[in-house]
Amino acid sequence: MTGGGRYTIRPVALEDLPQINVLLSQVWFPRRSADGFDWLMARNPGQSGLPPGWVASDETGVQAFLGNFVQRAWRLGEAHLIAAGHSFIARPGRGGLAFGLIRRFLRQPEPLILSGLNSNPVSAELYQAMRLATYADTGSLRFSWVTNAGAVLAGAASWRLHAVTGHRHARRLADIRRPAPDVERILKAYGGDVRRIIDPNGDTRLAAFDLSLRRGARLFTERSPEALAWRLADPESDTPPVLVAYPAEGAIRGLALLQFNKPSEAEPPYLDVTDLVTLDPQDSDAAQALLRAGMALAKRGGAARLRLQMVSRDTLRLIGPLAAAARRSVSAAPHAFYKANPSAPLPVEAYWQPLPYDSDNGPSLRAMPVRRT
Repeated sequence: MTGGGRYTIRPVALEDLPQINVLLSQVWFPRRSADGFDWLMARNPGQSGLPPGWVASDETGVQAFLGNFVQRAWRLGEAHLIAAGHSFIARPGRGGLAFGLIRRFLRQPEPLILSGLNSNPVSAELYQAMRLATYADTGSLRFSWVTNAGAVLAGAASWRLHAVTGHRHARRLADIRRPAPDVERILKAYGGDVRRIIDPNGDTRLAAFDLSLRRGARLFTERSPEALAWRLADPESDTPPVLVAYPAEGAIRGLALLQFNKPSEAEPPYLDVTDLVTLDPQDSDAAQALLRAGMALAKRGGAARLRLQMVSRDTLRLIGPLAAAARRSVSAAPHAFYKANPSAPLPVEAYWQPLPYDSDNGPSLRAMPVRRT
């Protein structure tokens, strides 16, 4: 394929990683190791044989990249695929290549829904130009709860120093390592009626929960033991994602996936709510118990904030009064876009309420460096 100079769009390969890492570094996206790249691109159990992404390259090498994160999903017992674009980036002056990559992503006939749920303002303009649908009235909304005010203030000072030193300050402090949070102790003492699931493959309650989600009227991405075990095995994370279930005993009513990360090189650590799902769409007790456990873990685990980057209307209803204490961030441009397959029942928003779990928010988070003992 050619345009604006001769270039080719092709599926991404492991050999492209060094050049992709150069692109990622230019915009402060986290770079990946060879093992981390292979984990995301080749070991994802939901990828289902679809390309894990595409690059636009010319005679000088890779000029642009778009990842293709595919997961299995179910509704009314019927299996589907959903795909989310991620790590969408081009070299300076080569932004025109992005349209070719988006077209390749959108031409996939297999997924029921194709989405970009974590878009920055630049990619949002491209999605809008391609006439993708914007997700509801919450498509530009993010929540965060302050859990360590001192760390928030230190982060603001870090950003200021970063600006006045011409972007050099953050590069020097990027790899400062912190004590690893004692997740087990914190949850046992302050987590309430929740239980951490360390080995999803050995948890029969989890398999039953996933099966119930599959049979329901809402479209849910797979939460099987296999899929969640893959999520917890991200080799880039010094602190693995924390999977918690409510209640601690008996059938699971709600599930949350929490992930320590460092949003950028100039910011303090955050704890992201990558997943917050209840079996009953009205079970606010389960959702709020899981969110409070996340707040306790963030506060005592060294995170400046607990963050939820995709807020659907269902989520707003479930978390109820906890929403009042959140800092609401509404971006100038929407960050949630999607395209439904012609076979998808309409309206999509009646049965699909996306969560960060449906996109790359977990796998693409920057790992929080911790001290090794």
